[in-house]
Amino acid sequence: MMNPDELLEQLKATANPRKAKNLDIVHNVCREQFERGSKDFSVATIAKFTVERGGPTRQTIHNKTGDDFKGLIAAWASHTGGLSRKPRKVNENPVFAVLEKIENPAVRAVMGSVLAENKKLRGEVNLLKSQANIVIDQRPTPTANVSKETIQVLPASTGLTDSEKDALRHAISASLLEDEGWEQDPNGRILSRKTKRVIFKVGFATAIRKVLGE
Repeated sequence: MMNPDELLEQLKATANPRKAKNLDIVHNVCREQFERGSKDFSVATIAKFTVERGGPTRQTIHNKTGDDFKGLIAAWASHTGGLSRKPRKVNENPVFAVLEKIENPAVRAVMGSVLAENKKLRGEVNLLKSQANIVIDQRPTPTANVSKETIQVLPASTGLTDSEKDALRHAISASLLEDEGWEQDPNGRILSRKTKRVIFKVGFATAIRKVLGE
């Protein structure tokens, strides 16, 4: 891979003044990472420092228009023997392992909250089952003595905060799909508009709308 200094000059040759300034910020942050002996050249780490200097955000670097920034970071990682990605801990729970593959942080946070609550409720149900001693009275009961109870059916969104609902709406919003270069098919899948790679499987968008009651 090209030397970072040479790549910087090549990228700046065709960049507008604002982008050239941001390229310099990314380059300087990467240089400082190398000088302090850090091997962490992940986008998350580099973006944390670039934002402090008025440079590109993590989302900007991840966008399609951020390829030059990602290329410069990768060049530094290759040049210094660093890592462009943070190693992920292996999660033994397959459900949460799938959760970690969701790239959108807002969706990942909300889905994580839902899964955690689901796990908690399952544990409580199993505890009740293990301690329950149920006796079923099968004797006929006069109709007149049967009490009528009202069963309230709660919507799927019960328990979600407004910010969590907004995060779910944002995950399938037209603005996010446009920014990421994605599209939704009639079956609720989210696909890459360019490559048709499946981002989220069948039913993803429709499931979120059902949860929100929309």
